[in-house]
Parts: sequence; structure tokens; C-alpha cells
Amino acid sequence: MENDSGKNGIINKNGEDKVRDKTLYGHVFHRNVCWQRSYERPEGEELIMALYGSLRNGLYNSRRLDLQNRSELLGTTQVRGYALYSLGPYPCVYPSEDSFIIAEVRRFSGKQQLEVARSIDYMELFGGYHREYVDLEIGEQKLRGFIYVYDEKPESEEIEHGDWARYLEEKGLQQGQ
Repeated sequence: MENDSGKNGIINKNGEDKVRDKTLYGHVFHRNVCWQRSYERPEGEELIMALYGSLRNGLYNSRRLDLQNRSELLGTTQVRGYALYSLGPYPCVYPSEDSFIIAEVRRFSGKQQLEVARSIDYMELFGGYHREYVDLEIGEQKLRGFIYVYDEKPESEEIEHGDWARYLEEKGLQQGQ
């Protein structure tokens, strides 16, 4: 068997693609090990995040981290160029030219708030997401912040209206999940 690397695994001498185990030794394992080695904490006196899923006001991770009291809500906006997907109990976004997502924009400043922001960053980056900086508009105010984008295009169906809270409501799911 030859060990020429194929797009998805190893190609043997018969031209068959043998798919690697993506859960332990493949992409997920590799991504997490590489992330742990290269992780850079976000720096600065303030961070601006566009939050589109369970970190939105009233949803599970927002309540768990007490974001209402530990960050400043600047408003809600559309972030163009990304599509929203359901991964079951939480969503993800992935680049898509013709789509948009609904996101809450939060500012984290001061030592205590920045520690909360870094906790979010750790949770998201270890969970298979990466940061992408985006231009945000809330009314007349223009800001630069980041969102967490899923590392791989999801195989689930796109949520076309781009609003995770609305999606949960339409599915009859409790907003606290």
C-alpha cells in the first residue's frame, strides 16, 4: 500500500481513499492540539463580540456567565457574509456571501469583564470555532469586533432567517437550553 496523502485520507495503490478517523487522530484531535499550542488570548482594554447563539441575552450560556451584568449590550445587528446552522443544542456560522446572521454586540472592558470575555474565547476556540473580525453597525455607530466561525462547513441545514432565538422559538424549544 502506498502512502500518498489524499484529500480525505490515505490513497492505496488501487486508488481507493481510506478515510482517517476524524474523532481521535484526525482533524478534531489535530485541531485541538494545535489550538492548545498556538492559543493567543485576546488582548486590549476592551473587546467587542458579536454573539449569535447561546450567548445571546436570555439564552443558556448568557445566563450561565451572567453576561447581562458582566458586559455592556450595545445592540443587535445583522452580520452579512455568514450563514447560521444548527448543531443541535447550539448553532454555528460559516461564511456565505448571500446570507446574514442576527447577533447581539457586546462590549467587555475592565479586568472582571475581560476575564469573562476570555472564558468565552476559550470555550469557543476549544469547541471548534475561530475568531473572524467583522465590521458592525448599530444604528449610526460603526464598530469593529469579532464573531466565532465554525472551522468546518456544517452538514446540517442552513437557518435561512439567521436568527437563533427565533429558530428556538419556532421549534418550540425552551430558550434556556
